[in-house]
Formats: sequence, C-alpha cells, structure tokens
Amino acid sequence: MMPLASVGHQAPVPPPSYQRAHAKRGPDLHIHALTLVTTLHLLTICRLSVRIAHRRCLPPLPAGKGGAPRIYSEASLLLIGLLRTLWRLSYQDMHDWLKIWPALAVACGLPTDSEGRIRVPSKSQQCKRRYVAGAPLYESLFVLTVLHALRSRLIGARDLIIDSAPILAWRSHDPEAAFGHAPAHHPRPLLRGFRVHTLICRGSGLPLFFLLSPANSHDAPFARRLLA
Repeated sequence: MMPLASVGHQAPVPPPSYQRAHAKRGPDLHIHALTLVTTLHLLTICRLSVRIAHRRCLPPLPAGKGGAPRIYSEASLLLIGLLRTLWRLSYQDMHDWLKIWPALAVACGLPTDSEGRIRVPSKSQQCKRRYVAGAPLYESLFVLTVLHALRSRLIGARDLIIDSAPILAWRSHDPEAAFGHAPAHHPRPLLRGFRVHTLICRGSGLPLFFLLSPANSHDAPFARRLLA
C-alpha cells in the first residue's frame, strides 16, 4: 500500500463551480469534503467495497502490452466518483477541485510523482475507469454504506416504505426497456425506460436497498425480495 503524502494545513476549498451553483441554490451539504472523507473513513470503505465486488465478479482484464500502466486504484476512483455525485460536479470540476485542494487528494489516496507532486486523474480517466469498473463496485459501496448507517444508528430501518421512480432509457432502442406510467408532474403520461423499486427507511427517508426492472413493472412483485 502506497504511503500517503504529507500535506500542510489548508483551509477547506470549495469546488470551482461552487459560486455558480450557490447562486442557483443553497448549499446541499453542511460539511466540507475533507471532514466527510476522514471522519467516515470513506477510503477504507471504498477499498472494502472493491474487494467484495471482485469476490462476486471477476475484475476487468488488464490492458494489453503497449498501454500505459494504471496509476490510480479503483478505490480512489470510486471515492472520487462518490464526492463528485454528492457535490454534483462534472468530471472536469472534480479534477480542478482536487488540483487546488491537495489535502483532499491525499485523503482520496491519490499517488504522487517522482517530485512529490500529487497526481490527479483527468476527466477522461475518471469517465473511462468508471465504465470499466461496472455496476458491482457501486452496488457494494451502497450496501456497505447502508450497513454502516444501521450499525451507527443513523437509520433504524424498523418502519419501511416501498416506492419507485422511472429512469429514461439511455438508448431509444434498448431491448430491455419498456413503456410505463410517468410521475404526475411529468409532461408526458408514458416514459420508455426502467423503474427503480426502492426500500426506504420511513424515519430518515434514506434508501436501504433497490431493484431495477422495466418501466411497466409494478412495485408489488418486488416487495418480498426487497424485504428479504
């Protein structure tokens, strides 16, 4: 395991798009990213998620001869993707944020070059590695996060709700997509895509588990599987 580079004390740095987003809406999180990562030990959770995902599904095959060696670990990229989602940033914004906040980059487990400078994945690297990793990594992270929340009593999971939401198909000719009823506020009555059936803790409003189906499926057949 590569040792983390030492970075001096630095005040929390907002992402580059913070002022633009803050002008449209108030702050989504009342905690800065470095405290979130270090307090919840998110890098350790991401490393455990990668190990669990690789036990269930074999990791992707390594690149052939002639390609550049992989510099960034899957755990670091998984954590960067989590932060990017929480703060609603683009790949480029996430790259710029890590560049101007070295302490956050170190907390994400990013390596250093021969001169001790922290290396930050480009937007194309973040995007490509995200699709290569596939869904098992993110599913494992979700399950571990829910278990951590249950053990720390952030959620009780005693009073449960089953709800669903539609997701539009990525491609218009996706063979697994189907037409289903849209939410009341949507301008179109039917949407072609999928439906996420979610088990929700009523007390906290947080999700506990989810299942995906074509958009024409009802919640009832998924209730037993979600509760199990």
